[in-house]
Amino acid sequence: MKKNIIKIVSMMLIIATISPITVQASTIQQSELNLTSMQSTEFENLISEILSIKEEHPEYKEEMILQIMNERHPQIKGSSRGIIDIWNALTESEKKLCIRYPFDALKVNTAKDIATSQTATKFGSNGLGDRSDAFRHGIWNVEMTVLIGKEKAELFATAHEDKDVTGNEADGYPKTAHRDMDLHNNEVGREIGGKNSNASEDEMAEIIYQEIYSTGTSFIWLHE
Repeated sequence: MKKNIIKIVSMMLIIATISPITVQASTIQQSELNLTSMQSTEFENLISEILSIKEEHPEYKEEMILQIMNERHPQIKGSSRGIIDIWNALTESEKKLCIRYPFDALKVNTAKDIATSQTATKFGSNGLGDRSDAFRHGIWNVEMTVLIGKEKAELFATAHEDKDVTGNEADGYPKTAHRDMDLHNNEVGREIGGKNSNASEDEMAEIIYQEIYSTGTSFIWLHE
């Protein structure tokens, strides 16, 4: 029995030595998926809160609901408080769209989760300014187009980029360059989504992946 245990442990060590990159990529992917799941639940709670306000006060206009939500969930630096962080991670334009189209916002979040998951599957992680970033924005807009239509997909995607673009991102490239890249790739994704509306999630991911690696790809990125 003891010899068998030693053999098993030895084999596990050999496998880990041979494929450390695979193990690391798998760990990163699982971590990202776990975080995505947690954030999705918080986002659903956020939308439920908006729906509750709208139901209790049908006379409230968009600006009033926005004010109430901002007062309930003030931005607090240096703390992690679930739904507050989710709300304050949204741009002002995104917040308004969540209030105006709460059920569509849920579908947008579903599309985001699909994009994050498929990017982790195809590339091992979700990068910044690279090919995986272009892929993520492409498939996000593809899925949004399928779920809520091209016009609303454009509204939500553009609202996401409505933020301060002063200075550089973590990869050293200007935030303006990242914004322009994202807006371009979002549009490419919506075009592909409109032409492949019957494709499954995995089929759609493969279509985007093949396009990303094609010689004449319409997608752009800042660095490898």
